Amino acid sequence: MCSSACQPGESCLEVMDGKPEPGPLSENSESLFSFGVIADIQYADLEDGYNFQGNRRRYYRHSLLHLQGAIEHWNKESSPPCCVLQLGDIIDGYNAQYKASEKSLELVMNTFQMLQVPVHHTWGNHEFYNFSRDYLTNSRLNTKFLEDQIARHPETVPSENYYAYHFVPFPKFRFILLDAYDMSVLGVDQSSPKYQQCLQMLREHNPNPELNSPQGLPEPQFVQFNGGFSQEQLNWLNEVLTFSDRNEEKVVIAIFPFTPRPLTVCAWPGITETPWQSFGLTSVWCVSSLVTLTMVATLRTLLVCTTST
Repeated sequence: MCSSACQPGESCLEVMDGKPEPGPLSENSESLFSFGVIADIQYADLEDGYNFQGNRRRYYRHSLLHLQGAIEHWNKESSPPCCVLQLGDIIDGYNAQYKASEKSLELVMNTFQMLQVPVHHTWGNHEFYNFSRDYLTNSRLNTKFLEDQIARHPETVPSENYYAYHFVPFPKFRFILLDAYDMSVLGVDQSSPKYQQCLQMLREHNPNPELNSPQGLPEPQFVQFNGGFSQEQLNWLNEVLTFSDRNEEKVVIAIFPFTPRPLTVCAWPGITETPWQSFGLTSVWCVSSLVTLTMVATLRTLLVCTTST
């Protein structure tokens, strides 16, 4: 199994247990299927600028050219990918400031229509800077209609309370998309009980007047631009992973954001280790937007990385 993502969205493999990295595929190796990965397009019709820290160049308008290049690459492959995972932050938060959110999203989504394979979308913080959760649920960024349901296993059907689903692109391989902003103050009606619950959780761990600041925090992931998983979603994930384990399936988990370093991009509440490591699965890959982890295996841990714009 390999990833066919191109720039931006190339993948690389790294063995993390001190053992030699695997060599190239031999002539007798069989490629079962491939999938594309792209993240952090963050399009805006703006001149180039810098990130929040002011130390990294940002290419707002030109990000669309990178997306077009990736799509052209995937379409030209002799063995096209089975699908593409779009890992969130599809347009930049600046669009909301200039009242250009819907126009920018339409432009990017129309560009994706050039792709000849299905696209599965996850949601990041920039989606919620631009839109409410209700809006996203009824938008083209909701690709839950592409899910596969497991017959006679209703416990593996996700709730409508969060945006998550699973699908099977190839026999014995199951992909799971998770909602890392299931618990968040972003995109939620401030009068709702869920907003009040998340705000209370955030303030309990972050006393800073600016909730996006991790300054002095022992758990710096508790900042406003992050989110977390409800127990309901984790219980559902447990059911899907249990089914996959019993049926000896390989699992790929697509998520935004979930990385061990830096801690400011870990999901909260208090989740700094992958929740599926305790399930004893033979192989689980996690694909996330910054540094992707992890294959939990009997002998070694494999890291799958993506480069983003």
